[in-house]
This record gives sequence, C-alpha cells and structure tokens, in this order.
Amino acid sequence: MRILILNQWFDPEPAFKGLSFARRLAARGHEVEVLTGFPNYPEGRLYPGYRMRLWQREWLERIPVIRVPLYPSHDLRAVRRALNYLSFAVAAALLGPWLARRPDLIYAYHPPGTVGLAALALGRWFSAPVVYDVQDLWPDTIVASGMLRGGMVLRLLDGFCRFVYRHADRVAVLSPGFRQTLMERGVAADKVQVIYNWAREPQPPPPAGPPAIGKAGLEIVFAGNMGPAQGLDAVLEAARRCVGLAPGARFRLVGGGVDAERLERRAREMRLPNVEFAGWQSLAATQAMLQAADVLLAHLKDDPLFAITIPSKTQDYLAAGRPILMAVRGDAADLVARAGAGILAEPGNPESIAEAVCKLDAMPAAERDRMGRAGREFYERELTMGRAVERLDALVRELEPCRFPRRKRLLDIAVAVAGLLTLGPLMALIALAVRLTLGSPVLFRQLRPGWKGRPFRMLKFRTMREARGPDGGPLPDSQRLTGLGGFLRRTSLDELPELWNVLTGEMSLVGPRPLLMDYRDFFTAREKLRFGMPPGITGWAQIHGRNRSPWNARLERDAWYVEHWSMALDMRILAATVGQVWRGESVVEDPRSIMLNLDEERSRCIP
Repeated sequence: MRILILNQWFDPEPAFKGLSFARRLAARGHEVEVLTGFPNYPEGRLYPGYRMRLWQREWLERIPVIRVPLYPSHDLRAVRRALNYLSFAVAAALLGPWLARRPDLIYAYHPPGTVGLAALALGRWFSAPVVYDVQDLWPDTIVASGMLRGGMVLRLLDGFCRFVYRHADRVAVLSPGFRQTLMERGVAADKVQVIYNWAREPQPPPPAGPPAIGKAGLEIVFAGNMGPAQGLDAVLEAARRCVGLAPGARFRLVGGGVDAERLERRAREMRLPNVEFAGWQSLAATQAMLQAADVLLAHLKDDPLFAITIPSKTQDYLAAGRPILMAVRGDAADLVARAGAGILAEPGNPESIAEAVCKLDAMPAAERDRMGRAGREFYERELTMGRAVERLDALVRELEPCRFPRRKRLLDIAVAVAGLLTLGPLMALIALAVRLTLGSPVLFRQLRPGWKGRPFRMLKFRTMREARGPDGGPLPDSQRLTGLGGFLRRTSLDELPELWNVLTGEMSLVGPRPLLMDYRDFFTAREKLRFGMPPGITGWAQIHGRNRSPWNARLERDAWYVEHWSMALDMRILAATVGQVWRGESVVEDPRSIMLNLDEERSRCIP
C-alpha cells in the first residue's frame, strides 16, 4: 500500500515513530511518504540547516519527506503551544493535497490532538482510510499538564477530539486503558486495537558522557522528559528520606524539559547529596546509562489519566535488562508485573518510593539481575518494534481505499462547500422552523451503510413527530408527517444537511441511495455492487422514479450505475435531479409503504 505518515515531529527531531518506523513499514513492501513540520522540537527553535518556507522536500534514507511551515515553539505558555499545534495542522490540511502523492492509507500520529484536523481533512480529500495512533488522550493530557483547566475552550477541544476518535477508520492505542476509555466515549470496539510501543532502537557506542556514578551503593536512574506530568518533586522528597534510610543509594536524573531547571534548583536548595542531574544525552549515551544502572525509576503524577497510559520509558527500561522501580499506577504497573521485571511504588508518595528503594538496596544483586533478565525476555517476546509493526501491518491491510477518481471528489467538495455557504441562511431558517414545530433535535440521524457497507450517520431535517399506536409501535409515516415536513419532502429541502455528509466524504453528490442497515446482508451478489461507490444524495435510480419505482428495478439501476460510472453520467444525473426536484416529481409521503417487507426480502435475497 501507499502510506502517508502524518506526524508533526520527525527526524532529525527525537520523534518516537519517526524514520526507523517508516523504514520498517517500507521493508514490509509499503510505499511510505512522510508529511511533517520543520524540525524545532524540543527547544522550539529551527534546527541548523533549515529555514522556514512554504514547503520543503527531502529524502531521509530513501524515505520521501515533505515539510510544511509551523510556528516553532515548545514552552508552557498555552497560546504559543496552541499556535505551534494549530499552525502545523492547518498547513498540512491545506498544502498536503497538493504536495503528497495520493495515498492508499493515512497513518496519523497523535499527539498533538490537532493533527486529527489534518488527518480527517486529508482522508476525505484523498478518499483514503485513516489509522489514528493515539499516544496521548486529549483533552485529558492538556488538563493534567495544567495548560487548560476548564471553560468553553476545553469543552470545544473535548468535542473535537471525540469527533476525530469516532470518525477515524481505525484507532491504535498504546494500552488497554486507552482502549476502554475510547470505547466509553463512543468509539466502536472493533475500531480500536492495542499496539504496544517499543524501546528506541540501539545506536553505536556513545561518545564520552558524564562520569558514571560510583558503584559503592545502589545506582537509580530516571531517564526522560521532566515536566509537570512526571511529578518529580516526589522523587526528590524520596531521595531526602533515602539519605538516612539507604545511604548508598544515589539518584541520577537524565533528560530535560520545562521543569528541569526548577527541579535542579530545588535539589540544591534541599542540599541533596544523593541526586545528580545529567541533562539531555544522546540516545546511545542514555542507553549506556540505563544498562549500567542498578535500578531504573519511572514516575508519573498520581492522576487517573496516567493509570491508563504506559510511559515510553517503560519499554526502554525493559529492553535495558535492568530491574524497574515503577511508581506509576494502572497499565504500566501491570506490564512490569506481568514481566516480573521489578517492584511497584505509589506515585506521588515519597515514603512508598523510599521504601521500595530500601527493598531493592537490601535485595541480593543476583535477584535484581534475575528481574532485569525477565524484563528483557518479556520485551523480546512481546514489545519489539518488529512485533508492533507486524500488528500495525495486519491492521492497515484490512483497510481498502475508496478508489473513485479524484475529479469526482473535487466536484463533491466544491458543490458541498458552495451549497453550505450559499444555502446556510435557508438551512438556518428551516432549522428554526423545525425547532418551533417539532422541538429538539432538529436533525434526523440514522445509521446507513456507506462505501463497502461501512456504517455512517446520514443527516436530514426532521419531518415527523413522535407518535405511537396502541401496540407501542410507531404510526405510519403519513400519520406522523407534519405540514412542514410534507413541504420539506416535496421540495427535497429535508436533504440539505446531507451536504455535510458529502463534505466529510461519507457520501457523494451522486451514487446509490443509502438504504437501511437491515438490508445490508440480504442483497444478491449483483446488488452488493452498490457498495462499490459512496452512497449519493441522488442517483441513477432516483431520476428514474425515485421511491415509486419497483424495488428490484431500483437495485438494478444502482448496480448499473456503479458499472457504468463516468463524470458525464454524474452531470446528467445532477441536471435531471434539479428538474425533478423543481417539478416535485415521484415524491411519496411514506417511502416504507412501497418497500418490500423484510421477511419477503430475506426469502428473496442471497445472504
């Protein structure tokens, strides 16, 4: 398949699913292209050799990379961080269609959550399925980091993220807890798959780094980002307790981040003789420190969000083959426990962390080595990049792109945008009228089968009131239809919200009319050809009698349309539809009355 990787951060930035990941996908036979920003992470300054421009193409180890502009920033100020995220999303959405080759599939890496905007836009533009790799739950992470605490902005962000999660074709998550949370937020269970992360790949021997900690006592290494989410004040407090409880234990904090300077300053103020800050190191140097340590420490704030995440250092630690002190709740702790690779402590609890250090200090070195070997074996068996890419490859091969010509999609987008803009005032008036006569909701939403039979929610204006007969079932459509509803149906104005379905790529202007989900499994092999094109607002069957045509004739015309599609045919159908709507032809008040009974359908059709 031709895969477009959409990732705001990519090599030479320290991107997790970066160049090595792209190479692995290419090695499995895929054509890989990358759409990313100009490198500026983590300092928020452009890397040497780059200058901001409208776009730039380059090749990194035979992987084509397209870079689009963004606002370079990575600090704690919410406005600047938001500009960084939004600028890339908008640039990728607007420039991607003109710079990237048409992909068979889009793989989008989240965070930031704003990448979902570009992912869905490009997916609709190219008619390509989207695999959305969720590494951080938004807006939960934003709240936990302190960037947002509530209000309208947070509610809008939450609604946007839920929309993206639900509309991606597949969602890959890093933990079972993420999967459960997304399912609770309305994402179908069969769309969400757990694909564990892996450790960063080993590099050549490191250059000379900071002097190693003396081996007179227990060497404890924390490696990674130092920010509010890590909550490392509790580790400093634990280190203070260990001065008396485990005098030989020494803590080395490797890495950096927005909280690093404050933490280092606080350690000096606390006069901690057993804490050392090593700063950012190369990957090879960091891995050498991990492999030389006696214990590897992981810590996150005691927050419900972090109980369902697995910090990336977990895999790095397991791969290093050293025992782990896991001060994180939930899925990360479960993974270490399954591997038998360390001991657990309560996050945010200095006493618990210090107690775990004392336990490890008193443990024979042979027992610590056994834990380290168990972790390494578990990693090799379950968590390598090869295993993860194998699972992802199986996932992407399940998805097939919608391969109707781009010019059809361009027509859909142009007409949908023009229609929504010009008819917006009319749609607002209709919505108000429906609200006054029928109440809320204004829109009728119904699950219908789309391309390849995949369900989507079709939108229409409501035309009927809720009314049930003595048996508790709904009355016939003709008895529930209001005067306003009859007018909307006769003029086809009730169909206007479907322009949104067209814009999002769930429908086309012209195609087989989407029927009920109940009928999906009972069409004949020929009638299933209707799923070879996106469903349409109008179609070949619609201009030949609409709902007054016999059922078999309508299905046959839909199959014929798929077999004989051309742009000229679409234009002919659109022209005929305009005339038909203008004359109000072939409209019935109760379309169900002319449909076959479902029991008859089952006896007639081949499953």
